Amino acid sequence: MVLKKGNNLITGWTDLIGDMLLEGQSIAIGIFSIDGRLLDANAAMCYFLDTDLLNLCPKNEFVNPAFTTFVASQAETVFEGLLTIGNRGNISFVLNAKVFRRADKIIVFGEADIRQLFEENDKMSSLNQQVNNLQRQLIKEKKNVENTLADLKDTQQMLIHSEKMNAMGKLVAGVAHELNNPIAFVYSNMFTLEEYISQIFQAYSEIEKLISNEANPQLKEAVAEIRKKNDLDFLTADIEDMTKESKNGIERVKAIVEDLRRFSRLDESDIKQVDLVENIRSTISVARSEISRKNITFNMKGPANLQVECYPGQLNQAILNVLFNAIDAVAMGGNISMALTDEENNVNIIVSDNGCGINEEIKDKVFDPFFTTKPVGSGTGLGLSITYKIIHDMHHGTISIESEPGKGTQVIITIPKLIL
Repeated sequence: MVLKKGNNLITGWTDLIGDMLLEGQSIAIGIFSIDGRLLDANAAMCYFLDTDLLNLCPKNEFVNPAFTTFVASQAETVFEGLLTIGNRGNISFVLNAKVFRRADKIIVFGEADIRQLFEENDKMSSLNQQVNNLQRQLIKEKKNVENTLADLKDTQQMLIHSEKMNAMGKLVAGVAHELNNPIAFVYSNMFTLEEYISQIFQAYSEIEKLISNEANPQLKEAVAEIRKKNDLDFLTADIEDMTKESKNGIERVKAIVEDLRRFSRLDESDIKQVDLVENIRSTISVARSEISRKNITFNMKGPANLQVECYPGQLNQAILNVLFNAIDAVAMGGNISMALTDEENNVNIIVSDNGCGINEEIKDKVFDPFFTTKPVGSGTGLGLSITYKIIHDMHHGTISIESEPGKGTQVIITIPKLIL
């Protein structure tokens, strides 16, 4: 803006205008000596020269034109035009300037290039937008990485569990196979032994009868003494009971071996139609020793047959995990029940116990990996986490928990009859 001397209104404000020019940031005023020293300057010139009002030691300089150009001229107005101030590096400012010389002093009056300010502002806005976009992208990528790490961790857990289950399955199947042969011939021999013992007793009875009918009194008396001395009447009845009990015991061992083989189901790692009731009975058989050890009363209710499409081995493991948690929760002599209900498209497996229950604040954490309420070294905290994945991810079912501290827990598993 040009101030005309004839304008009395503006002239009346010249002192205030002068102060504002000295303090402003867009009008740069600086006075220099002939040798280029900065003698005085306002705030704007100090900013462009990268110095302060007290020290007046510029880090920037006149780049185009150079200060020597001003010194060489003898006219009062030594320069008028665009003046570049900078450090000959990555910092530069362009001012619309006029340079005057009086005696041994040079005054530089410059106005900031508004167009350059707008361009720089546009550049800064563009850079800010790019930074914001990059920040959003980084946040998105960070979330993706976190999700990927969580998925990898879950996958690692499932792989470890799968390897353990595979190893256990092979071991169980191997033991079951090795036991089958000796059990088979022992079971067969028991029938033969029972028959032989019966024949021996029959033969002895015939001999005894023959002696009783035809022998002399002394021989009859000797035979009667032998019978009495060896308590043959008791032995006959007791051996018969022993053979029956032994056969029943072997049949139970055979059933346990068959349950172990069915539980391992190494040949059924894919989806298969199975009888869920039979499947669960084999699982209960595996946990039977723990149930007996704590003298737990266990009962199971449900239909005689319930066909579902599932991953048999994995489903067995999920139910076994829930069952073992119930066993751990109840005290000696506690109660555990299992109920199977058949709906139109789904099957419900409900495991109830009268154990210690679960506090409300940790109920939402029971399916989290590595979360456990057991003492250190007593559990990994993976059982229910893996159970959740087997039911939810593999069978597209649901698992929920209803519990009240001190009154027990109920785990409700729902799976579809057909996996789509």
